[in-house]
Amino acid sequence: MYKNNRKELLFKAAFKQFVTKQFDGVSISDIEEESGLTRGAIFYYCKSKLDLYKQAVAYYIVNAQDPRQKISAIEGCTLLEYIHHYVESVEATMNGLIDILTLPTKDHASRSYISSMLQVCTLFPDLKEQYQRNIHNDIARWVSVISSAVARGEVRDDIDVLNMARQFVYTFYGSSLAESFMQGLNALQLREQMLLLYNLIKKS
Repeated sequence: MYKNNRKELLFKAAFKQFVTKQFDGVSISDIEEESGLTRGAIFYYCKSKLDLYKQAVAYYIVNAQDPRQKISAIEGCTLLEYIHHYVESVEATMNGLIDILTLPTKDHASRSYISSMLQVCTLFPDLKEQYQRNIHNDIARWVSVISSAVARGEVRDDIDVLNMARQFVYTFYGSSLAESFMQGLNALQLREQMLLLYNLIKKS
């Protein structure tokens, strides 16, 4: 988190406003009221409302989805251990989002998150590229874990490692999108889906 508590307070307040109301529905007055900061203090940290939106979503959405930030080192981790760790990290990220937005249920948070990502991709091509890199890095980490699992005999050696890595990653992103229309991402179901993939490739 930022060492400057005023900046962190501003970004948290701005993020909550922008995600729950969308960019066009938020005024600087709304952010003043939510953060308790003056207009002068707000513009000390950003050039414009658009710049504030970019900084806030970059911190709370794009950077938070960087697998290097979300999931710790994978050295020596079995594939089964990584699956459990991955799901726990996803759940922690979602719970953090709910806490920041102070929304009543996971489905509110999930829909707000998906909607915000679509808007970010439209407004900020550089953040879209960064988010895409996060996905590629996510796949690369799964490739590393699965390759190690093959080498140690945890899973079969006849699998397509890259495509299997994509299956794990797309299971997460697909579940996030599909379940945003219902009760919100269900970590238990995500774990079950990933364990099903694991059981298909594990060595007998």
